[in-house]
Amino acid sequence: MERMEAIYLTKHRQIIDALTTEIHESRLKPYDRVPSEKELCERWQASRSTVRKAMDQLADRGTIFRVPGKGTFVAFPKISHDTSQVLSFTEKMKAQGLDVTTKLIQKEFVAPSEEIATALNLAPADRVLKIQRLRIVKGDPLALQTAYMPTNLCGNLMKEDLEAKSLNALLREQCQVLLSRSDIWIEAPIISPNEKHLLGNPHMSTFLAVVGVTYDQRNRPIRFSRGIFRGDRIRLRISDSSVFDLDYSSLISMRAQAGSRTRAKSVGSSGGAREEWLGLSPSR
Repeated sequence: MERMEAIYLTKHRQIIDALTTEIHESRLKPYDRVPSEKELCERWQASRSTVRKAMDQLADRGTIFRVPGKGTFVAFPKISHDTSQVLSFTEKMKAQGLDVTTKLIQKEFVAPSEEIATALNLAPADRVLKIQRLRIVKGDPLALQTAYMPTNLCGNLMKEDLEAKSLNALLREQCQVLLSRSDIWIEAPIISPNEKHLLGNPHMSTFLAVVGVTYDQRNRPIRFSRGIFRGDRIRLRISDSSVFDLDYSSLISMRAQAGSRTRAKSVGSSGGAREEWLGLSPSR
């Protein structure tokens, strides 16, 4: 029995290792169809359950993905992207050894929408500088990022080279703005045909949107941003460093004080006296 189990585990691992090697050596490329379970059973002289277990683990790792009715395909290796707005996109990619090409799509002064004006505490007549850029990694468009900033603080960025320079660095150097923190929302966006085209019309039309408001060293909202990321290429990373402490002793003390203030005597139906904690009585 132990010998049979060892053979089962070895073959299962062999299938995983063989397919992983084929993918790493580009014999199976992203979006290539992976051999079916039946084909793998015949190739490896393995049972259907052995092959399925191997395929399930590869799918759990994000190496392959299944499309009902069509088969199993090789997935693109996903790139990690931290949702923090304080570090630039380029800095995050360089930390992973990846080079970024930036293509400027739009740069102009516009009237802000109600959502943007509210987020940036703008007056009705105020305008914002809109900067939209396409981020390309390993030759593939990965993200379409749009930033809106008050013209009275950041208007001089209109003349800067926003393809070659980091926006965060320009804010620091040209506007004397130090980014301190950001509020982030993640949503499943409805994107326009043009946005989908800019992002390369991917086979898997899954997108993620990161919407954020970034604040400067004086706690002023300095930038409203919306980034659309390809869900087939990006894995978003969210860090929560906050520590929440619940002081149960203080809650018990407060409850006891509330009870002592509401202690009262009442006379029951039998005429006897009884004490009732009104604050804790189920009838209340």
